[in-house]
Amino acid sequence: MPKVAYGVSPIGLGHATRTLPVVERLAAAGADVRLFSGGDAMWLLSQSGFQVDDIVSDTAPSVSAGEMKMAALWYVRSWAGLRRTSRRTARLFREMSPDLVVCDEEFSGIGVAARTGLPRVFVSDELELGFARGRVARAIERRVDAWYRRLQDSVDLLVIPEFGADSGNRRRVGPIVRRVTQTRAEARMAHGLPPDGSMVLVSMSGSRVGGFVLDLVMDALSRGAVPDAFVAVSGNRGPKVAAGRVFDLGPVLDNQNLVAAADLVVSTAGKSTQDEAAAAGTPFIGIPIRHHAEQERNAAALGLGWGDAGRLGGLMAERIGRRSAPAEYDGADRAARLILSRL
Repeated sequence: MPKVAYGVSPIGLGHATRTLPVVERLAAAGADVRLFSGGDAMWLLSQSGFQVDDIVSDTAPSVSAGEMKMAALWYVRSWAGLRRTSRRTARLFREMSPDLVVCDEEFSGIGVAARTGLPRVFVSDELELGFARGRVARAIERRVDAWYRRLQDSVDLLVIPEFGADSGNRRRVGPIVRRVTQTRAEARMAHGLPPDGSMVLVSMSGSRVGGFVLDLVMDALSRGAVPDAFVAVSGNRGPKVAAGRVFDLGPVLDNQNLVAAADLVVSTAGKSTQDEAAAAGTPFIGIPIRHHAEQERNAAALGLGWGDAGRLGGLMAERIGRRSAPAEYDGADRAARLILSRL
């Protein structure tokens, strides 16, 4: 049985949610998969049934009032975390002797595997940076960007969960999403939500930086947006929301089922929630963290931007209930087949 070490970025839950459908398919094909991650991602991955090692140190960017701050400090802290993690990852690899290393935007596994001659697969939809604003931050980012481009070019396979043309070691497989396992009625019942009525899901970022979106939605509700709907909040790790017609569910393992059951999803512009909404045909509003280059790119692809925060109530009223045809994504199957081809 081939052994696969699979590293997962601990920043947010999007990397973990798209990892799970891939590793499920790897395991079904006979691979012995061992995950390693850290932070909030451990909460989700530890429920998966796979062995998970809590060894990855990394930090989310600093966000205040919906705006990313101090990119230079984030890069420095991430680099320090990478150095600490690399020592632990090297010990893990000596213990398990993997045949293949796969990493979803987790960098220590790629570096250690390169030094030991192991085949490497990198999964990422963030191939560009662009977070820095000040002169010092931009100077640091240029060095990080050069290192990151070398990493992308060096791996045996770069799996990109987006549509597009393949080139070199890059293979674009389309979005990777979890399967919906409940009907609309079952999902509502499972989470104690009203069986009838329009539902707005506020899906907060797993990296604890999405609180500003919840504040925006609560303000829009106070101004009369979608008066006939109720609101479900998933992923809130802060104080519980106490308001009429608002159901604060805390962290949710099967958020894809809530996304499919909702009549509108409002979130930060994270890729995983956006893709799960498209897969279910659920209308989606993504408000990007300002100056967060990846989220701003995701939002721009939907015709949205940071400035739409000021008209969120109107967007909610316009889009609620306007479902589209569900999208058929096979990114998880394609990614798993590509990974298995390297064994």
